[in-house]
Amino acid sequence: NLQVNRSVNSGDRNGVRAAFRIAPSGNFTITPRIVYQRAKADGWNRNDAFNILANQYTTSRPSVALGPRQLFTQLAEPFTDDFVLGDLNWKYDFGTVTLTSITSYTHRDILVVRDAGALTSSITGGSIGLPENVYTLDASLGDHTLSRVWTQEVRLSGGADRLRWLVGGFYSNNKRHYAQDLYVARFEELSGIPTTGLRAPKDHLFWSDLNYALTQSAAFGEATVSVTPALDLTGGLRYYHFSEDRQQIFDGIFGNDSTGKSLVSVPGSTNANGVAPRIIASYKVSDALTLNAQVSEGFRLGGINDPLNKPLCTPQDLATFSGRDSWKDEKAWNYEVGAKSRLAGGRASINVSAFYMDVKDLQLTLTAGSCSSRLIFNVPKSRSAGLEFEATAAPSDHVDFAVSAALNDSKLQSTVTTTSSSGQVSVVSGIQDGNRLPSVPHVQFSAALTYGWSIAHGSRAFITASNQYVGSHYTLIDDLGSPGLPVCPSSQPNCPFGTVNLNSFGSHTIGGPLTQSTFTFDPLLPAYDIVNLRLGVRRENWEVAIFGTNLTDTRALLALDRERGTRARVGYLTNVPRTTGITLGFNY
Repeated sequence: NLQVNRSVNSGDRNGVRAAFRIAPSGNFTITPRIVYQRAKADGWNRNDAFNILANQYTTSRPSVALGPRQLFTQLAEPFTDDFVLGDLNWKYDFGTVTLTSITSYTHRDILVVRDAGALTSSITGGSIGLPENVYTLDASLGDHTLSRVWTQEVRLSGGADRLRWLVGGFYSNNKRHYAQDLYVARFEELSGIPTTGLRAPKDHLFWSDLNYALTQSAAFGEATVSVTPALDLTGGLRYYHFSEDRQQIFDGIFGNDSTGKSLVSVPGSTNANGVAPRIIASYKVSDALTLNAQVSEGFRLGGINDPLNKPLCTPQDLATFSGRDSWKDEKAWNYEVGAKSRLAGGRASINVSAFYMDVKDLQLTLTAGSCSSRLIFNVPKSRSAGLEFEATAAPSDHVDFAVSAALNDSKLQSTVTTTSSSGQVSVVSGIQDGNRLPSVPHVQFSAALTYGWSIAHGSRAFITASNQYVGSHYTLIDDLGSPGLPVCPSSQPNCPFGTVNLNSFGSHTIGGPLTQSTFTFDPLLPAYDIVNLRLGVRRENWEVAIFGTNLTDTRALLALDRERGTRARVGYLTNVPRTTGITLGFNY
């Protein structure tokens, strides 16, 4: 019997922050700070559109039609996130030169439990064809991440007359441990399949232990010269060095070599160094208008992909996604021009800017179809261009208004292909020249209006209304095919991407015979608006307000969430529903 549970993703968040300032002298200050936060939740903000264990197309299993803000799980999915940040900032002013040092340490411990029933059943019931009493077993997937990061930055800055300068150094040491464990109680007893590996205990079908050590160091310098009272020129260079070592160990019948006798162990390292320049020109036309232009280079380190879960892959997916052991560094040149203005005697401002970014070896995350793996691919060429606009106004002592908008046109300029064993060439997961970049809406817009008035001496009431608009976008590049055409993932031959082939497991189809052979969905996430309202009273040392967020109770689809290339589950991550409450804050 299916049971409907409500408020499955309730949670709480609490924390503390403390900082104080020590001034041994007028020139020397020391500011230590500590921040702690603990977040807990009982589940995920996911809507299931299709679940292999709970759908309306089965005949031998209960028919389940999942509605808005509903998902199917056999287990609770709690997670906790503990975060600690400590830093020490000290500054000494020598007069014409200032020395600044910032030392920080972060410790983050994340424990996640996921219901992997759909994923596991698509393998045990679909690919292997085990009976219902096996493929419906509870499957608990635990994720644990532990990260410890030390950073140190030292800056020396100064200037006189028409010259201002800054030089410094940066160092970071990041050690991260990540582990997964898929436990399916009684699997070996009921299936007769041995599951004990060298590291994986009995009934633990997937087990991984991954350790990462990343170090970064940099030396940087920047100088600004006032060529004229109106024209400033800034030039900067940053030398960087990255080095990462990884040790990845996998075990279990879903992750090892299928014999159960050996581990998959993948050591590796990657490093890079180079120089990133930046040039800025700023021209002050008048006290109310400043023009600026910038050219800069950005950089993102390459890395090592996790191995494919080869026992889960179809032959076609194995051929497509094998041999992608690592990805290269990504580099981008960014060109930007803009203007900043003040109007109405400082009561209003308008800022506009335009940018163009030329990206080489763009790093894109792909879903490796039936392998239940994620890989990062490099796309040789891509570009991003756009406009940004901001305006603020305070026409009276009662009214404040702010609006911002962004237009973005980002596209791939290269195609990545794969060749099958028969010599057939096909595009890999939508990486085709002309396709738009995922996760980037063409249009974003926000606006806020505040009206305030005095209600007593020292007290001011206010009401603020705001709206945020986010345009349609895709989640991953997998969601796109040729421009204007759907793409067929390698795990689902002869169908568009927005279609789940319900008969892809043949005679092993779960719940069959099915009432239909396909399920369709739209991978393009629709645009949405979020409306908020806040009403309160403010005094010098405190503020109290009632608020309502997402007043229209919009169900925004934030990301497409899928398992095993859509064969196991298709869902959407969604936003928080309409929320009301009261806030009380103090300033001291």
